[in-house]
Amino acid sequence: MKVLRVCLVLSLPVLCACAGRQARDAAAALPEPPPKPDEVIIVRSDDPLDYRFHMEQEGRRMNADEFDAWMKSRGVRIATGKPGQAPVPAGGN
Repeated sequence: MKVLRVCLVLSLPVLCACAGRQARDAAAALPEPPPKPDEVIIVRSDDPLDYRFHMEQEGRRMNADEFDAWMKSRGVRIATGKPGQAPVPAGGN
């Protein structure tokens, strides 16, 4: 019983300190989502080598900008979270 009294007495200052703080706005704490790309290119291939980037092409080394352009031309992107909705086919089937 003595321990319970001590715990109650010691918890009172902690509760008072927490009561004086303002609650955080949950929406303000979240970062804004990244902008969505304007155009999505989807390339389907059965050959896994179609998705392999070769750093040396035509006798010279490729740089990061050329790698980025290569990824965009093939519709390859880095997955960063939950998958989005599947694109609607052009035929509307």
